[in-house]
Amino acid sequence: MISKNLFFKLIKQDMKRRIWCPILIFVACFLGLEVRLLMDMEEFVRYPNAHSYSLAVYIREYFFGRDARTMAIVVCMAAFLCGLSGYAYLHSKIQIDLYHSLPVSRSRFFWARYLSGVMQFCIPFVLNVAVCTGIAASRKAVTAETILAILSFIGIEMIIFVLAYSVAVIAAGLTGNVIVSILGTGVLFAYSAGLELLKFLMAERFYDTYTVYDSRGHFIFDGSVWCFSPISMMIKFFSSPNNTTMAQAQKFFKYDTSYVGVLIVAAVLYSLAAYFIFMKRASEAAGKPIAFRIAEPVIKTMVVLPSAFLTGFFFCSISSTTNTDRWFLFGVFFGFTVICILMEIIYRLSLRGALMHKKQFLFNAVCTALIFVIFRYDVAGYDTYVPADAQLQSCAVSISGLMPLAQEIRVNEFGVHVLSSGEYRMANMELQGNASVMELARKAAKEQLEIRYFDYYEGIENSTEYLETLEKQNNYRVIEFGYKLSNGKNIYRKYIVDIADSDTLRLLSDIFNDYNYKIGATPLFNDSWNIAFDTVRCESNFKREDITLTPQMQSELIGIYQKEYMNLTLDTIMYTAPVGTVDFLFKENRKDDILYTSYSGKMYVYPQFTETLALIKEYGVDMQEKPNVEDVALIRVNDEDMYPSSYLHRSPYDIYEAKSEVYSDEENEEAEYSSKEQVQQILDSIISDGVVWMAKGYSNFYENQYVVNIQYKKKDLSNLNVSYHFVKGKIPAFIQ
Repeated sequence: MISKNLFFKLIKQDMKRRIWCPILIFVACFLGLEVRLLMDMEEFVRYPNAHSYSLAVYIREYFFGRDARTMAIVVCMAAFLCGLSGYAYLHSKIQIDLYHSLPVSRSRFFWARYLSGVMQFCIPFVLNVAVCTGIAASRKAVTAETILAILSFIGIEMIIFVLAYSVAVIAAGLTGNVIVSILGTGVLFAYSAGLELLKFLMAERFYDTYTVYDSRGHFIFDGSVWCFSPISMMIKFFSSPNNTTMAQAQKFFKYDTSYVGVLIVAAVLYSLAAYFIFMKRASEAAGKPIAFRIAEPVIKTMVVLPSAFLTGFFFCSISSTTNTDRWFLFGVFFGFTVICILMEIIYRLSLRGALMHKKQFLFNAVCTALIFVIFRYDVAGYDTYVPADAQLQSCAVSISGLMPLAQEIRVNEFGVHVLSSGEYRMANMELQGNASVMELARKAAKEQLEIRYFDYYEGIENSTEYLETLEKQNNYRVIEFGYKLSNGKNIYRKYIVDIADSDTLRLLSDIFNDYNYKIGATPLFNDSWNIAFDTVRCESNFKREDITLTPQMQSELIGIYQKEYMNLTLDTIMYTAPVGTVDFLFKENRKDDILYTSYSGKMYVYPQFTETLALIKEYGVDMQEKPNVEDVALIRVNDEDMYPSSYLHRSPYDIYEAKSEVYSDEENEEAEYSSKEQVQQILDSIISDGVVWMAKGYSNFYENQYVVNIQYKKKDLSNLNVSYHFVKGKIPAFIQ
């Protein structure tokens, strides 16, 4: 009974001794909760039409929902403060002797101090949340659903606190002084996230076929390999799903609810680990950098190796030269040496210890060199790996530039989800039984083609060698594969293929002509992605009009378009200029304003789509109509000396938009034509840049030498503000 009373007395005394801690946490929570809530409410009052949702929805879905990730930063800082201050006595021999002489078991003493730290955060945090609830209730913005959101918010933040708090306690138990414990807390908190970032950087730099999929096409953190430190678990928890199905896209995600159980288990395990370390820690460890000497070489290796490579990438990022290999190697060598010396100084607490443990220094150097060799020379065969047919369940293919998908989907009132073509196709396409798919993958992996780059220098733009190099480089294309294996694993690769190669072009044609490829290429043909469209935007060479269709008319248009699209061949895509585009839109009502958001992206309409063109004409838009010569005041033609400079220093990801960028000669000439005969010839020979800009990546349909602008007699005759170019081979003689 005495021991039990002493247990609660220890909690009470620790709360009194560290009263500054909950006060400081209360102030931080006040600024992060009440002050922010009042500011946001003021914005709702001053700008009532700025949001498409009400204040009650904002309180429920944002403030106590999605914004939990913002508050998690404050929670982690509070956890570090409580953990390090609560167990700082472990770094003082006098305090250890004092506390361990109390008539209470070491186990109970640990849990008393542990619970005290939790209460120092929990009490002020819950009080601030209660005040915010009262403020929201005063504005009649609290419903039964809001109460559930508030309870969920408190639960999530408490789990995150316990997770981060336990890491801080572990760091305090593993170290013997405050400075090292602070550094140790940072390392433990972010270590696996750093490894995930390093894995991405190394693969991106050394593996030609490496590719990732997210909505922005950049670094995606999935924690699939290493996800044991708190920050990596928090990133995964708060990361929105890819929304590669309509059901996912329509659902509002605050965080990954299926991952809550993992966070709870991790919080429990870290708490038990902190308890185990505390019980095994020797009292004599106070004042020493590391409490467990056996862990010293392991910690050194774990810190030195990733730090060396991250330093190499840092020097690459600040280098202004195109050849960053030498700066990467310099950064690795520099980082390795400095971190090794710094670790020894921290462990020895003396400059004299900087060059101790030469054997471990050599061991870490060998490990660093070995890792570099494995990645640099692809010892594991990453770039050449292609799954065997027996391992494959299905395959997804994304041929860059062919019927590109420019998707920006607003499926609910809470935000826009941007979906890349590769991301959608990797998740929704399943090709089976097409031998050309794997044949092309093996051919591309074996050839290991690379896009060659060259530097621009004065005079080369007119040389034959330059133009030949451009033409060859323009034949290179990026093709991405998603292998879905029988064991449930997904593997992604990207390759460079040369479409000038007849065998490659044959395989590409076989893939493009596959019904399942075309069905899986765009959500417009995916039944699970069907939504009600409000209007269809038709754009052709000389006009752009929106037509409102009934659901039956929309279904008829999509059906006919899909039928004709399925008959498209790769030759048509590459060598036939489209007539125009159709874009399926839906309304987004913003109180006093109405916005139209694209669902399908611009879908090309080709001259072969006779039924589609006839149906759209029946609906009121003639996409093949040309302006009347009588309505044209004059046509201006600019003679520009275009140099295709956009190919310089291009990555394979950007090569398909390259042709839209040019150098322009300062001495360009402009001519005006107004005679009916000349105007008619020009109208018959030009194509709108706005119609074919997405197609320019895989075929150049027009001449770059001239830019054409049309001036109408009446401004309301054209709703397009675009420039035109002459179709390749159709420049009128009087202009040349």
